[in-house]
Amino acid sequence: MSKTLEELKAAALKCTRCGQCLTICPVYGKTFEEGTSSRGKLFLLRSLADGTVEPSAELMDLAARCTLCMRCKAICPSGVNTTDLIMALRHYMKEQGRLPAAKKLAFKAITKGRLFDMVMSHGKGMQSLLFKRSENGRGKVSRMPIPVAGLNKRRILPEFAEKPLRKLVPAVSHPHGEVRASVAFFPGCMLNYVYVDAGLALINVLLANGVKVHLLDKLQCCGTPLFSSGDFEGAAMLAENNVRRLAGGGFDAVITGCATCGSALKKEYGAVLEGSPALAVWEGMKDKVYDISDFLLRLGPAEYARELPWKVTYHDACHLVRGMGVASQPRDLIRAIPGVKLMEMQRPAVCCGCAGTFSATHYALSQKILADKTSDILSTGADVVATGCSACKMQIIDGLSQRGSRMRVLHTVELLARAYGV
Repeated sequence: MSKTLEELKAAALKCTRCGQCLTICPVYGKTFEEGTSSRGKLFLLRSLADGTVEPSAELMDLAARCTLCMRCKAICPSGVNTTDLIMALRHYMKEQGRLPAAKKLAFKAITKGRLFDMVMSHGKGMQSLLFKRSENGRGKVSRMPIPVAGLNKRRILPEFAEKPLRKLVPAVSHPHGEVRASVAFFPGCMLNYVYVDAGLALINVLLANGVKVHLLDKLQCCGTPLFSSGDFEGAAMLAENNVRRLAGGGFDAVITGCATCGSALKKEYGAVLEGSPALAVWEGMKDKVYDISDFLLRLGPAEYARELPWKVTYHDACHLVRGMGVASQPRDLIRAIPGVKLMEMQRPAVCCGCAGTFSATHYALSQKILADKTSDILSTGADVVATGCSACKMQIIDGLSQRGSRMRVLHTVELLARAYGV
């Protein structure tokens, strides 16, 4: 991310200010403030280059009011890469010392592999000091009305696992019978430390399909929280470590069960690793990165073992549908489950409002966006909502709980694991 402000201005000038992005922006649709739209942010980028605005804390907050859902990029008739330009704006603001102190501290900890792993591995005990089980049993709520990240609004957060995934499974898991492929599984943070059951389900589904699964040691966070906030330097440290470890094993594929991690490994690392020797290593690896649903269809999925008499609706995670181009694959796998009826919601590919740190720093706004998603989900009358993103799962559980619904929210692989009987 080494472009100058003048180069970024030139790219932003391709915007004709037609307003198409305003019609689909989840944030502008709730604020109706020009500065929260892609068009408004590109104007701010041009203004920075012209020197008519200063890189203030207020400007950084405006830059942060975006879920990076990529819908504006997909719809732009002028072909402006709005998502990359907004991240470039955040990077510039970070370089001007405008990254909030809380993010600086958190990102520093994330890049410290051993420290971060120790904290996350013992997260359950520390979490219990500040949080208690929610009344509906679907997660944790703050014991005190802490006025950050929605914790004073009864936000439901997932519970940390007793042990991280890598402590529950061997470094190499072998299938019974013929080995059809050998893959590395990149669990990311959520499947390793929080939604461990989904991580186990993914491994078991691969094993049921004759795939040998390697869970490598010393993999780190994919880096998305960092580079999406403008900290490309910290993200590059994480990306370099992950790429070198994943590329060195001669695997048939690198499998992800997290839309955000998959998009980072397959797409965003190109910008993150600009100027790094690891860029060439990533170039040779990126085409081997697959979401679990995409990989299974390419491999040819094994026959399911059980019938599930469920009505299921599916939410498209932004980084999966627009980041990795995965939309039909999970639906094909779900439809093929005996007994399952897929109930498509209205607007399945619209952002749920989580967007990682966005829902922590702008919880009230993220909830307004989420309200539309939960209404679309509930209108289907489904028994289960499935998604391929742990952050979306966390957000949707919170939204449904706030509405008093007990509809189950499952990662796609958890649904598949039940169908395979594993």
